[in-house]
This record gives sequence, C-alpha cells and structure tokens, in this order.
Amino acid sequence: MEYQHFPKNVYVYYALENFHQNHRLFVISRDDGQLRGNVEKTPSPRCRPLDYVYRDNQTLPIAPCGLIANAIFNDTFHLYQQQTPHRSVPLIGGGSVWPHERKLKFRNPPGDLREALTNFSRPPSWSRELWELDAQNPDNNGFQNEDLINWMRSAALPSFRKQHRRVDHSVTPYEDGMPSGNYSLHILYTYPVTTFGGRKSFVLSSPSWMGARNPFMGYLFLAVGTLKLILSCALFAVSFYWR
Repeated sequence: MEYQHFPKNVYVYYALENFHQNHRLFVISRDDGQLRGNVEKTPSPRCRPLDYVYRDNQTLPIAPCGLIANAIFNDTFHLYQQQTPHRSVPLIGGGSVWPHERKLKFRNPPGDLREALTNFSRPPSWSRELWELDAQNPDNNGFQNEDLINWMRSAALPSFRKQHRRVDHSVTPYEDGMPSGNYSLHILYTYPVTTFGGRKSFVLSSPSWMGARNPFMGYLFLAVGTLKLILSCALFAVSFYWR
C-alpha cells in the first residue's frame, strides 16, 4: 500500500459490512449486571443460549455472556513501513472509551480478576480468557477492556466502523503523522465474514475536530434539509391560497 502523508492524529479502524449488530435479539443478548462486575448472580436469561457452556466435565456460566460478546471482532493487525529493514508502525490503544463507561457501565469485580472468574468460562468463540485480553497492559483486561467496550456499543447500521488502535506519535519518525511511502499490512485472520456474507476492511483516518468522516450523516442531513424545504414551500402555498 502506498500512502501520502497522514497528518497526526492517525487512527486505525476496522469496518464491517452486512453485520447486523442492530438486530433486536442480538442487541438484548447481554447481561449488564455482569458487565458491571456483578458475577455472583447467575447470568441473565437474555444471554441464552450463550449463558452456560459445558466445559471440562462441568457446566459453567459464561463471562461475558450473550451473543454480542461472543461475536467480538478479533483480527490482529500489524502495519509496517517498507524500508530496509521493515519498520513496524507503533499502534497503541486508548482514546476509544469514555471515562463514564468504565465508571458506570463496565467494571471488574473486586480483587484478583482471575480468582473472581475461576468458576466461569470464556465465550465459545474466544481464544483467550477475559483476564488476559491485553498482555501488555494489565489495567486493560476483564470487562473494562477497551476492545470489548467498543464492540458492545451496538452499531445502528449493518455497515459500520469502530476505532481499534491509534498511531503512537511519540515515536520517531511518526511525531507529525505517518510519512508518505509504501506500507505493508499483516493480518492475523481469525474473524470469518463469509458465513454472514459480509466484508471487513482496515481503515486509516486522520479525523478533524468534527470527528471521522461519515458520508451517511451528510446524506441524511441533505435529505432532511430538502424535505424541510419542500414542506416549507407547501405550507407557504397552502397559507397563501387560504388567505
């Protein structure tokens, strides 16, 4: 891939098409009490059929339970600047979660996370336990993991993108953004999309002060503005006729 200069700040997104996160049965398949760290009660019936799993000759409750958590996006991206030798572009997390979400909606149970979840099982589609989602940052594990929180925000449309990482601009030579040149993208492919006829994409973006590019909102505003103009003209004509 050849890129022109990307000014800071550069964000990495993953995009999915034809994935209906907004389906009613998918949206409600979660346990908000469990996500707030209350793991002492049984999983909510809303999580069925992913509330319990038979594992290691016993039936264990799933944490986090439900269809949404089980379907979390889990591809891994590595971006390299093609030089001699290849230079890895530093991608870091942070910045995709609001502080109130971690305070009010997503909390870990008190004490050691692994001990608190001893009698629980990870979702069937997960390859890692809830307490080891981020090996580099111990504070980014459990129900407060940024990737998990970001995924649990259900998208309103079947085609959407979610912030995944950002370029670390404290590392040379990325202080002012991403230099122009050739880059290669290595993907650890673990998230299949053919089963639901979808597509997935890797997106780099430098949002303005208004946020990331969103063509849908532009089209929506134009449509609403045009409709209001037509209604205004119609009401004016009616009022003029009956005057």
